[in-house]
Amino acid sequence: MPRTATTFFQQKIFPLLPDYTSFNLETTHFNDVFNQLQFADDTFYDKTKILNFANGCKNKNIILSNENFVGQSYFLNHNNRTIIAKRLSEAFPEAKIFLVLRNQIDLLASLYAIALEWRETKHIDDYIWQSKKNKNIDVEAGPAKLYYNTYEDYENIEGYDYLSLIQLYKKHFKHVEVLLFEELIQQPTDFATKLDVLFGFEQPTTISLLNQTELLNKSVDVVQARKLRKLNKFQNLASHSKLLYRIYVKLKRNILKKKRSDEKPFFSLKKTAELKKHFGKLNQQLAEQYPEIGIQNYSDNYYLNFK
Repeated sequence: MPRTATTFFQQKIFPLLPDYTSFNLETTHFNDVFNQLQFADDTFYDKTKILNFANGCKNKNIILSNENFVGQSYFLNHNNRTIIAKRLSEAFPEAKIFLVLRNQIDLLASLYAIALEWRETKHIDDYIWQSKKNKNIDVEAGPAKLYYNTYEDYENIEGYDYLSLIQLYKKHFKHVEVLLFEELIQQPTDFATKLDVLFGFEQPTTISLLNQTELLNKSVDVVQARKLRKLNKFQNLASHSKLLYRIYVKLKRNILKKKRSDEKPFFSLKKTAELKKHFGKLNQQLAEQYPEIGIQNYSDNYYLNFK
């Protein structure tokens, strides 16, 4: 999943693992082969490209890391999730799948904070899209309340149902390992031990790498978030003038430099309760079906006791 220390692992851990070759976003997202794998319709998809790539990696230990393999949320509502899993399984049928989960509310809030650094202007409560049971056909009155919104950039919360994600990958792969971001933060030694097993290391290997550096891409604080929301409203205007755009970029850089507190953007109490109720039910099903993952050990983080 995104916002689970993916950049940290891609830059600071995977490239340093002995006897492994790591392919990160430069290849697994922006390279033509993997871009097509993720987004091309079957009628346009040339599977020989990924098969040739896989053939070139035979008899090698490789890591393909891309948080977008769980599906594109913005505009696509994760509707390429299954096709990605299927195509990966066709090319790498014996691959081990490594998923890292994070409690959904913190993850979504962290995604919002990153989006503010780009161009986001919505309030955090309006940043997520919850599917509507009935759509509004009176489109003349404004944007239609569609079950899936493909016209605007939202995070669709359906994509954060972890049970369906895990079931999908278990359907297509024999080996699926699921770890928790909370364990990485609170019990890094235990997390590292599981990584060592996953990568086949007989001696402790990853813990020393985990301890060498801090996590990357830390989120903006609430003061920065408020200022960025206001500034981002002028992005379209600034884009029409080189001078205005330079001023806009300079103002944004100044905001990002001045970190004032450790308090992160957060959902309102009403929205938080709504999300806890929604995800708590899903996470309870996950805990019951796959207790080995261990989210019951972080019951408060995953809202297992929320009523």
